Amino acid sequence: MPDSALIYILLLAGVALGWTLGYRYATQSKLPEYPDWIPSVDYLLAESNDLSLEKLLNIEQIDDGSMDLFLKLGRSLRDKGELDRATHLHQRLFARPDLERSAMHSIQLELALDYSYAGLLDRAESILRELLEGKGHVADEAAVHLVELLEEEGEWGAILELYQARKLPGHQSLNQRVSHAACELAERSLKRADYLESQKLCKQALKIDTRCARAFVVLGDLAFGQGEFREAVRCYLRAAEVDRQAVVRILDNLVKSFQNIGDIPGLREHLRKQWEESHYMPALIACVEAMASQNKGGEAVTSLLVELQKIPSNQGFLALAELIVEHRQQLDKSQLMTVYDILRRIVAAEPKFVCSNCGFKAKEPHWRCPSCKDWASVRAYVPQPPLSKPDL
Repeated sequence: MPDSALIYILLLAGVALGWTLGYRYATQSKLPEYPDWIPSVDYLLAESNDLSLEKLLNIEQIDDGSMDLFLKLGRSLRDKGELDRATHLHQRLFARPDLERSAMHSIQLELALDYSYAGLLDRAESILRELLEGKGHVADEAAVHLVELLEEEGEWGAILELYQARKLPGHQSLNQRVSHAACELAERSLKRADYLESQKLCKQALKIDTRCARAFVVLGDLAFGQGEFREAVRCYLRAAEVDRQAVVRILDNLVKSFQNIGDIPGLREHLRKQWEESHYMPALIACVEAMASQNKGGEAVTSLLVELQKIPSNQGFLALAELIVEHRQQLDKSQLMTVYDILRRIVAAEPKFVCSNCGFKAKEPHWRCPSCKDWASVRAYVPQPPLSKPDL
């Protein structure tokens, strides 16, 4: 009896072992294995072997693994600038009748990019629009590329039409692009003195993207041009509130608007705020100039010195010198030492050497540029003198 039980146990163990080995073999056999003659992407790129590429394209059946290989190869060829080979590859694949719909969409997208890189924008646009209409798995990506292509062509109206027809996915990044397209059209309308259309487009841009600072800037320019300076101030400050960097677009008209409504203290307050938020040096300079215009030349010089001590700047230092000369200010010993310290720090921050090929700046000389790898291109840095202030 014990012998029979032992034999029974051994038999069960043998069956279990055989089943385990068989399952492992079956699982391994399901892994995608490509024939030895199929070259790798690196081989095709290194050898530029058209014969190997044709042999690869003649493969009888293309599964998901093979499709990934083809797509990777096509992108690599395009990135290398071999647009003819990339286009040929994608056209041959697209002509195959045995591919699934999702694979065809992926190939169409790559083909559209091939045409776009080659400058065949009409063909690229046609394919991208087809993919967008198809609402397949590449529709969102096709939408991004289509909007980018229309931007390159300056087709701002077409972008807006796509959005209005609800053909674009509701991504924030795309909404931002569409709002800028509306602003482009608004600026064109403003130049044509079509003020109602410009205002309508700006409101549309803000409806698409409530944080579109550019729309507020255009509305401010519209009001400024019509002499509505309080409205211009309101729009410009709203733009600066939405985007701190908007100050670089609005500064001149903002100053003039405040001056026209006679609110110099308000101008100083807002310019000070813009300086603290953006550290845009012209905003600080405009602030101290407004201060000096109120017969506060000494206070303006002191204020500018304090800020330049925090953030040294060639532009600020030049403005300081002009302020001292124009308002005939005299500096005490402490202020002169501050001026010396500011100038010393400006000089210390300047690069000593610059590459004549790529513009790379360095503190030490290099025989070989660390950036562009060119030889004997790193030369002594020669600062350009500041331009004289134009006569008004």
